[in-house]
Amino acid sequence: MKGTVRHALTLGGQVPVAVGGVLAALVLTTLGASVVPPLAGWLTLDLGDPWLLLQPWRYVTWSFVESPLPGSLLTLFFAGLLLVWLGRQLTEAWGERGFLLRVLLITAGAGGLTALLLAPLGWDLRVHGVWPLTNALLVCWGLVHPHQRLSWFGVVEMRGLTVARVIGLGTPAWALLLGPPGLDPLERLAVHLPHLAAILVAWVLAGEGPRRRWRRLTERWREARRRKARSRFEVIDPGPRPPGEFLN
Repeated sequence: MKGTVRHALTLGGQVPVAVGGVLAALVLTTLGASVVPPLAGWLTLDLGDPWLLLQPWRYVTWSFVESPLPGSLLTLFFAGLLLVWLGRQLTEAWGERGFLLRVLLITAGAGGLTALLLAPLGWDLRVHGVWPLTNALLVCWGLVHPHQRLSWFGVVEMRGLTVARVIGLGTPAWALLLGPPGLDPLERLAVHLPHLAAILVAWVLAGEGPRRRWRRLTERWREARRRKARSRFEVIDPGPRPPGEFLN
């Protein structure tokens, strides 16, 4: 039985078990919330629920609940394709446990930041959906593979680091310019806060740590000082000496 479930999670050996587990969680929670609508209230991140702090699992499960079926079939299809592609490459870099750990940290971190910033302000917002997680994993992929190239629909080609920067800077720009109409800029950013928080957590998890960044900056400073010191000395060529001239 255990081997059968493991084989099913790999989709017949096509994806790692961790990636298949994330896909299964997305499909099963969305299906369960569609068949039993009250279940969505126990899985999504409802900032207006006074019992939210006593239900910590909702800080993770919100990212695996999409809109009720069949309206979310296209979302599940495209998000699933992206998760398979990203999951294969990220599990090679992090391992399956590392991939699962980062998925949980991204969802829990984004959910926690959203609740921490919006709940005290009285925002009655229900947060759910897989796109914050997929965008965050795409940022992770760009930071882990900064020089690998990605082609967008065969039209625009970008390096991995450029993809991470475009998502990191483009998401708040999208929220401000194309957010829900009738809201002021801060309210538009608040609506997109789960996306922004997930991307922030992804940068922290996949980017350079503080120690590595400090080490790199100090190396650059030392190299600049060495270059400056070398530039102060000038080698003077005395020219060829006459034959028979020796130093006594």
